[in-house]
Amino acid sequence: MTAEISVSQNAGGGENTGGIGSALISGIGENGGGAGRGLVSRIRESYETLTATEREAAQYILGHLTDVLVCNSVELSQLSGVSQPTLSRLYRKLGYANAGEFRRDVRRMHQPGAPEIARTEQCDDLLDDHLRRDEESLRHTFEGIDRGRLECVCQAMAKASRIAVIGFRNSYPVALHLREQLLQLRGNVDILPHPGQSVAEEIADLTSQDVVVVVGVRRRPVFFPRLVDVLLERGVNVVVIGDVSVKSALVGRNVTLFEVDLNSHLLSSFTAAFAFVALLADEVGERLAEAGEVSGRIERINGYFSDIGELEGC
Repeated sequence: MTAEISVSQNAGGGENTGGIGSALISGIGENGGGAGRGLVSRIRESYETLTATEREAAQYILGHLTDVLVCNSVELSQLSGVSQPTLSRLYRKLGYANAGEFRRDVRRMHQPGAPEIARTEQCDDLLDDHLRRDEESLRHTFEGIDRGRLECVCQAMAKASRIAVIGFRNSYPVALHLREQLLQLRGNVDILPHPGQSVAEEIADLTSQDVVVVVGVRRRPVFFPRLVDVLLERGVNVVVIGDVSVKSALVGRNVTLFEVDLNSHLLSSFTAAFAFVALLADEVGERLAEAGEVSGRIERINGYFSDIGELEGC
């Protein structure tokens, strides 16, 4: 069950440090029946005994529960900016025997990809908060791109007989945007699945000459790993765009993975995902332009716009 947390300033006149200690945190639906104290209660009760670094770690954890569940200790340390020994001390201070017990407690109250349960500090300006979070997500995403891997993927997409872009749920708009961008640059680009159609029918004709880009950000359908397996079994070149949670779903699979960094206020922001697919389309366009295949296609498309009168100003 996902827990909900409401945050409001204390009524007292003490100094506001902007953290959990200066906010009233109340857990709702923390599944606390016979399971003992939940994570939120433990943090609230232990907060005054935590060091400044441990408080920073606690704030990160409450706002990034999906990361906690899908990342190993090294990855969580890198994402939070808190050392592994500090995280281990925090788990013990909260009453957990080890990291495994801590994660099991988190799993009771949170499903990966669900809306985060907490705002761990008062947000005075939502506009500035969103801007800051999106800037951080964009920086993390672009700093993590392997340029050599990007080059290989874009070359393959430029030369592929067909490109299929697959997305489900919140991944579908990202997949659709990539398809629409690529379609301006080259032909034989499709978005799958089509409305009302089964996936099996859509992928039946894919071959090793094709590239499939599978977008899997946040909560994915349960058959997502098996879909990737089927594509690989057919010899299809598979590229996956996903957030940190997708790695655990694709362990041992020979795919090219690009990780985008999503952030959350209450719901997830997909800014970095859209920015990455824009980069991917531009990089493919650069390679097609070198072969002289872009300008003529764009001219034809603009000509059809004019002939049909489909858009304003045509």
